[in-house]
Amino acid sequence: MGAIPARTALDGLGLSLVATALCALAAALVVLPQRLAQRPGSEGVLAVHLDSHGTLRLWNRPVPAGELLELLRARADASHQGSAAAGDGGNLPAGAVLRLIPDPGVPWGVVRQVAAGLEATGLPLELQLP
Repeated sequence: MGAIPARTALDGLGLSLVATALCALAAALVVLPQRLAQRPGSEGVLAVHLDSHGTLRLWNRPVPAGELLELLRARADASHQGSAAAGDGGNLPAGAVLRLIPDPGVPWGVVRQVAAGLEATGLPLELQLP
């Protein structure tokens, strides 16, 4: 009873390798969508989501439309002026783009109204259809 047969040891090693591969695959399936969702932000794209009730979300947080427009206007102006505060992390990066992402049930009239308001900020606007 002291020695383990070679076949059993190889089976155990194979099963541990398969279990490790499955854990790595599960971790990749969790992490990869998060990294893909965060990539636009690192590239200077501000994704603004519009739900079917007309509510805007920025970074998964509801934001009143008026507050968002004022924030974007102020930051766009500061970035374009090249003020002394442009070096801090609070301003939009050069070449920043707004991306409006409406949910599937949003009426087209609401999308056009919000897009017109976002265009008034002076930043380039992209529309990503669902």
